[in-house]
Amino acid sequence: MGVLFPQRLALVGLGLVVLSSVGCGPATVPSSSVVVPEVTVASPEAAQLRDYLYFTGRTVPVERVEIRARVSGHLTKVHFEPGREVSAGDLLAEIDQRPFEADLARARAQLAEAQARATRTEGTFQRLSAGREKGAVSEEEFQRALGDRNEAAAAVDLSRAAESLAALNLEYSTIKSPLTGVAGDRLVDAGNLISGGVQNASLLTTVVAVDPIFAAFEMDEITLQKLQESIRSGRLTLPPGGLSVPLQIGLPIHNGDYPIEGVLKFVNNTIDLKTGTVLMKAECPNPKPATGSRQLTPGMFVRVRIAVGAAYEAMLVPESALGSDQGTRYLFVVGEDGRVVRLNVEPGLQRGEQREIRAVWEPGKTERRLLTSADRVIVRGLQRVRSGVEVTISE
Repeated sequence: MGVLFPQRLALVGLGLVVLSSVGCGPATVPSSSVVVPEVTVASPEAAQLRDYLYFTGRTVPVERVEIRARVSGHLTKVHFEPGREVSAGDLLAEIDQRPFEADLARARAQLAEAQARATRTEGTFQRLSAGREKGAVSEEEFQRALGDRNEAAAAVDLSRAAESLAALNLEYSTIKSPLTGVAGDRLVDAGNLISGGVQNASLLTTVVAVDPIFAAFEMDEITLQKLQESIRSGRLTLPPGGLSVPLQIGLPIHNGDYPIEGVLKFVNNTIDLKTGTVLMKAECPNPKPATGSRQLTPGMFVRVRIAVGAAYEAMLVPESALGSDQGTRYLFVVGEDGRVVRLNVEPGLQRGEQREIRAVWEPGKTERRLLTSADRVIVRGLQRVRSGVEVTISE
């Protein structure tokens, strides 16, 4: 063992000499080119924006009437087409008029009979009244004539009321639309016996007004207080004439736009204790186009927005340029040295595919600033960059 140990040391020393001689010589390192990612940048766009409150609701008719029979009888004709528009006064249905015509004729005959009796008793009263003044008629005969005259006059009034009622029932046998709107489904067909009157009257159809139309929605009490504060502070100005807050309405097919103008016309007088909201209704015009149907139909889902301040200058960037990191929104910009800088952002309103940026700041810093048109925001190639990386840009 004493002989082998020096031999091992000699071998190790020889290896070190060989390695040191190799290290001192020229070394050839393979070259590798660094790929600089290319990104597309765009300048933020300046635009005029306003703060809005957003709600969801449904369209409801301003007026809705149930068309019911007011007299009983045989339904002979139905004149309206279900789902079609009708005007106020249009004939909707007819009930067999012959029984009502007969009742009216009988009432008129009874009225004529009562008037004839009244004429006769009036003549008798006048004659006896003249004889009474001369002392030729007793007081008993005079009082009897007076009673007969008054009784005949009351009979005339009674017959006249019966004639009016018969004429009214005859008028009720033709059912007309009380308003302009759209008729609903036909619930009773011609040929059926229908009931009229105050109770258990037959429902024939419904008519709803469609121009203008209401957009009904619920507003929570906190938002209501903010809206009222905006009005009191003057940030939201109202036209003269009381409650007429302007607003806009959009349908699902409008893809985030609000092309329909409306005016807030109704705020309920109490807040619902169960939901903590108050019912509101906005009146919207709903004219009939040259072709096709009206834009709004009762029961449609709508989005409502109300402006709560004056328009202000804002900077917009594409929504696709924004990223998210644990709830923090950010974007990348290219600095003057050609390197990527990450900026956390405070997002604001969205307009179409663009997003308002209210403030930006670098991670770890508290100083905030506004975006400017000089900032070069990366809008394409985001997946290839990170903070501090050098990039080549295309506008």
